[in-house]
Amino acid sequence: MDSIFAQLCQDHRNIQQVLDALEQLLAEMTREDRDPSTLDLIIDALDYIAIYPEKWHHPVEDVTCEILLAKPGVEPEPILRAREEHRRLAQETRKMKELFYAVANDCAVERDHLYGAARQYLAAQRSHILMENHCVFPLMERYLEPEDWELVRAQLGDREDPVFGPAMRDQYDAVQRYVSNSQSATVA
Repeated sequence: MDSIFAQLCQDHRNIQQVLDALEQLLAEMTREDRDPSTLDLIIDALDYIAIYPEKWHHPVEDVTCEILLAKPGVEPEPILRAREEHRRLAQETRKMKELFYAVANDCAVERDHLYGAARQYLAAQRSHILMENHCVFPLMERYLEPEDWELVRAQLGDREDPVFGPAMRDQYDAVQRYVSNSQSATVA
């Protein structure tokens, strides 16, 4: 398995952990006795989803999808769907960030609207990951050869994940701790 493909698979697991943590944070936000840092953690999690998946993960998938589309016998529908979802999810992430920044800045945001939009957002992100895991990643595994991965590498290079990578940026330290703690609590 190529290291870029392995990273794409790991990215999905990492993003899913952030989505799970985001869901827990949203539930905590409804409590009267919530931790004051909850809103900051939500904003940091959304920032991570905007930065890493949109700046590295999805561009790598888009390049691999271009290569896949040129391969004979590859069904284009799931590939084209994934690329369109990348554009839509980037817009939805921006909208979510705007909503939560509005809350952080004490702007009036209707609670039902906020939580309804957040639930839809989480569902869309999870649906996208599931679709790619079941429809696009198997195509990558089946059709992409080592020279295709070298082409991807030459175009984009390797990049580290700011939350889960070894060179974690300070601004995501709190999100990483929250994800780690929520994963530990789930196992226990």
